[in-house]
Amino acid sequence: MTLASAEPDGGGGGAEGGDGLKHTEGPWTHGATVVGELKADTNTGLTKLGQGHEGVSTGTEGLETTAALSAVLYTWQQRLKTVRDECGNLEAPLRLVAKDQGEFERYTVGKFTQAVPAEGRDKGGR
Repeated sequence: MTLASAEPDGGGGGAEGGDGLKHTEGPWTHGATVVGELKADTNTGLTKLGQGHEGVSTGTEGLETTAALSAVLYTWQQRLKTVRDECGNLEAPLRLVAKDQGEFERYTVGKFTQAVPAEGRDKGGR
């Protein structure tokens, strides 16, 4: 959200060049989309990791390498599950922020519009 001035039309200028009071859902929605894609990709990676290790221990029982490989597989599965689950926990809240901020934006613009008399809005709100 950028607050260039306390005027709904941005007449006060400000560091952003008078863009006015704005909010864009883009970054929040994009973040939620990326998190959702990462969740799906991580889940795919988990599946492929498991498939890649199928049959590895067949005929190699008792070898230290097989035990070490199984331990490494387990730790990577746990790490990937944590990433996948965290992404699952973040996606909906990020989308909610985009929605809530957009609603707050409309509310705030409405309040500024009510606070500045009509003749003041016509003259840049001063």
